[in-house]
Amino acid sequence: MRSTTRLRSQLLAWLLLPTLTLWAAGFGFSYWRSLAQAHAAYDRTLLGSAQVIAAHLRLQDGEVVADLPFAALEMLRTDAQDRIFYRVADLDDGDEVGGYPDLPAPARPPAEQATFYDADYKGERVRIAALRHALPDGARQRQLVVQVAETLEARHQLTRRITLEAAALQLALIGLAAAFIAYGVRRGLAPLKRLRDEVRRRGIDDPTPMDAAAVPREVAPLIEAINAHTGRQRQLTEAQVRFVANASHQLKTPLTLLRAQLDHALMQADLPAMRGVVERIGETTELTGRLVAQLLALARSEPGRPLAAEAVELVALAQQATFDLLSQARRKRIDLGFEGSPPVVLQGEPVLLRELVTNLVHNAISYTPEGGTVTVAVEPGPRLVVVDNGPGIPAAERERVLERFYRLPSDQAEGSGLGLAIVKEICARHGLALQLDDAPGGGLRVVVAAAC
Repeated sequence: MRSTTRLRSQLLAWLLLPTLTLWAAGFGFSYWRSLAQAHAAYDRTLLGSAQVIAAHLRLQDGEVVADLPFAALEMLRTDAQDRIFYRVADLDDGDEVGGYPDLPAPARPPAEQATFYDADYKGERVRIAALRHALPDGARQRQLVVQVAETLEARHQLTRRITLEAAALQLALIGLAAAFIAYGVRRGLAPLKRLRDEVRRRGIDDPTPMDAAAVPREVAPLIEAINAHTGRQRQLTEAQVRFVANASHQLKTPLTLLRAQLDHALMQADLPAMRGVVERIGETTELTGRLVAQLLALARSEPGRPLAAEAVELVALAQQATFDLLSQARRKRIDLGFEGSPPVVLQGEPVLLRELVTNLVHNAISYTPEGGTVTVAVEPGPRLVVVDNGPGIPAAERERVLERFYRLPSDQAEGSGLGLAIVKEICARHGLALQLDDAPGGGLRVVVAAAC
């Protein structure tokens, strides 16, 4: 439960933190936009006051008189108690007509359109509207500038109210969205919780794949990868179980035989009789050692085990493996020959490839009658060919002899029935093709070649 809760919290954090960051940035942008809108609204009122003042300017005895109506400035009053200032000046001679003479003038005389600008006045920030007004004076036009200034408290109050209301609404929507997201994440993680509970309920020996269709599509690749890993672990476990079962079954008989032969040797009174029994013990020990080597090779060739592949020079490897079995061939007076070629390189695990050659040559020697012939050849391709003139294998039995521990009913040679099964497993691990054929003149011809 803690793991799904933590995942839900992380998802919410990754979703909400960027949203809140954007909300904060939007808050600043909204304030700036709202202030611009407040300026636009209040600037129109400020301009209206300037136009009303300009409309009430007149000439009296050659002097400009500002007959300022009460409504001109009253229209600017707000609940914020902003302070209002005005100024009327002659642009031609710079004479002040009325108002606050120290009100900051515009940087440039205003054109036909009004000019708006900000300035500092009496320790406060003010917004000023400057309007150019032409007053007829006989044959000429007297150019006047009318300025109306207002402090900014009302504008800032309006901006804050608009911004805070919008931000509060957005924050409420984010909170509502967070609730929906939390609910959605919870619903989305429900299949994972069910999957977790299913895995917890499983026994230690239950390698059944998990159902990837019952989880969100984004999680399905993870479930498939876990199933693939579980499948590999199942293969390794099955290989270990098979190895233990095969080893216990196959070693039971020779160990029992060794114990019986040892007891028989201890019962002998004379040295020659004991010597004969000890020789048989030696033969049984040799066969048992061969069986152990085959079982270990079988374990190494299991599909679930990683393959430590490297470049192997097949001619030298096959020649050495054949030479190691030369003494066995001599005991049966078998002509064991090797035909090499230019170096042939094959990618594979040297230990397994050597075991492949050893098993083929050992089988050929074991089933070839005394005085027979066994030939081992390595050809480009690469191809390994082992030919003997023994009894061969009937075509109907050639698939079954590749099974573990299977032996022909007419088989009289000593062995465990693992040799060709090991060869088949090693070929499969290395992508090699295994073929059993009749040899010219009788016997068996085994070809191991790179698969097309």
